[in-house]
Amino acid sequence: MRRRVRGLRRGLRRLRRRMHHRLRRVRWLRPMNIIFISKYPPIEGYVSSCTFWLARGLGSRGHRVTVVTNAFEVEDAHRERLEAADLYRYQEGNLRVRNTDPFQALRLIPEANPFCEKLAAAAIASAKGADILDSWYLVSYGSAGMLAKAATGLPLVLRHAGSDLGRLAASPQLRPLVRAMLEGADAVVATRGSAPRLRELGAPAGRIHELGVPVDTSAFHPSAEPARLGVKGDIPVITYIGKITRGKGVRELLAAAARIKEDFRLLILSSGAANLRGQKIPPRLKRRLLVRPFVPPWKVPGIIRASRCVVLPEHHFPVEAHSPILPREVLACGGCLAISEELRRKVAGGRIIAGEHALGILPERTEDFARKLSAVVRDEELALRLGKAGRRLSATIEDFEGYLGANEKIYREIA
Repeated sequence: MRRRVRGLRRGLRRLRRRMHHRLRRVRWLRPMNIIFISKYPPIEGYVSSCTFWLARGLGSRGHRVTVVTNAFEVEDAHRERLEAADLYRYQEGNLRVRNTDPFQALRLIPEANPFCEKLAAAAIASAKGADILDSWYLVSYGSAGMLAKAATGLPLVLRHAGSDLGRLAASPQLRPLVRAMLEGADAVVATRGSAPRLRELGAPAGRIHELGVPVDTSAFHPSAEPARLGVKGDIPVITYIGKITRGKGVRELLAAAARIKEDFRLLILSSGAANLRGQKIPPRLKRRLLVRPFVPPWKVPGIIRASRCVVLPEHHFPVEAHSPILPREVLACGGCLAISEELRRKVAGGRIIAGEHALGILPERTEDFARKLSAVVRDEELALRLGKAGRRLSATIEDFEGYLGANEKIYREIA
């Protein structure tokens, strides 16, 4: 009798273990409900673009993604132009966007827009049935995430930008808040090489996950439909995409472009076009200059494909950790890339070889800069050869599906 009872007990324990493992597997595989608190289009820039592609990618895997953002409150200088045809891309599939109200005249004293509190409130209101909070950009989206975590009890993932670790965390006024956020987060997603700095700021080593952000090569590829730039015939277009601010190399680009004798167009996509008014632009270059607003991330592949060359002349940039993803997007599209030596060293682990995968430029050497741009304006075959080599390099670097899987793993482990 005792043997029979012991046998039944052992059998029940085995059954419980099997049921436990099955339930864990079901929980691990089921779609998740994820709340992002972040920059998002029509805010321009790296974090906004990366949030869009990550949220879209997770949605394509069956997860329900809600992006809480204050994008419609962004200033004109940092705004992308959205058209009616863009609305179907803005929140497609399982992706939904909850914007703070830009029309509500809610102000504090001293005069301020309480957008951090509004983001937190929107996240709390969206939290029913949610599994995870994910905030990208510590100040102030991480602050909003911390408030939402305190109110809902949901686990919080924090992601940082370059300015978080450089300019903002260095501020004596903000450092205690940054430390509290990093200490209290359930996971901190770090870009490659930033883990030591995050540990210095208070992030527990066991909660740091280093993930490089890859390009979504299902969107950025050589078969992407070229955009219509309004340029007649086969006139080559040299394109610059980015802010017109210190360290971006726009002044040097204008100086070099003014020396190109061949017919071409210089397209500048930036909402800081007013900053060009202070530049001395020769009349011949003015006739060749096209200045247009920022476009949303899903239109960038078409812009790259329509350009003879995309130029990124950034140098002496004030944030050392700044490493934009645009150069790799150009490579993934098979586009011709002209990149400054400073940026080349920081992007793709320094694997871009000047003269093989891209044109290497020193922006301050105007004549040499102009000569290299003139070469791709004259010689389409040169641009195509560099683009094909860049695409081959891109295929060895980018793994967007692996990136989505790594993010899912982090979510599953802490949810």
